[in-house]
Parts: sequence; C-alpha cells; structure tokens
Amino acid sequence: MGVWSSGPFDNDDAADFMMELEASPSWGVLRDVFKAVFVHEDYVELAEGARAYAAAALVTVAIGKSDISAQDYHMIIEDMGAMPEDLPALARSAMKRISTGDSEIRELYLDSGSYSEWAETIAAIEKAL
Repeated sequence: MGVWSSGPFDNDDAADFMMELEASPSWGVLRDVFKAVFVHEDYVELAEGARAYAAAALVTVAIGKSDISAQDYHMIIEDMGAMPEDLPALARSAMKRISTGDSEIRELYLDSGSYSEWAETIAAIEKAL
C-alpha cells in the first residue's frame, strides 16, 4: 500500500473509491460499498473495509456532521442529489463490522501504531451517523 494513515481518505483503497465515485456519482455506489463488508461472515478484506471507512466519512460530510477534511468531495456529494434516508444506518452498521469484527483494516491499524487515532475517528463517524 502506497498511502497509509489513520484518516478515512488516507489510503490507496479510499483514493480509488473516491475516483470511482467521482466518475459515477451515486448513493448506490456507497450502498454497494457498505453491503460489501457483510458479504463474508468471517472476515472483511482490506479493500472493502477501507472503502466503507471512506464512504461512511463521506456520509457524515453529506449530512453536515463531520470534522473530517473533505473539501474536495463536496461537488461529488452535490452531484449525487438527495441521500437515501437509510444510508446513515447502513454506514453505521458497516463501521461496527470493520471496527469490532474480524477485519483486515482493523488488524492493520492494530499493528501500525495508529490504532487509537483510527478508533477515535471511527467513534466520531459512528456518533455523527
């Protein structure tokens, strides 16, 4: 992985996700990202976890309850139109899955030395949702 930090947009998988979303802005894309963390009952792979982390942060930006720096993403949010009402709850469920279940992103943050920053950001996202 080329880029790795504790912020939701600070890794390669999140950057790839945001480029895909910019090319095809749709709340359905976020819904698919959140659902992907539930496909396998036993483990969430890094790409799915990182994408869900970024997508949940984007939802908090869209509802105006975020301290996360996402100034470059406001135009994408505007292009997507009105957010479906159930998306924040789905995002919250996805955050719980990646932060408390068996997930590669959680394991990597535990090993990286930046777990506490990541956990604080996860908690802030969950609270905002």
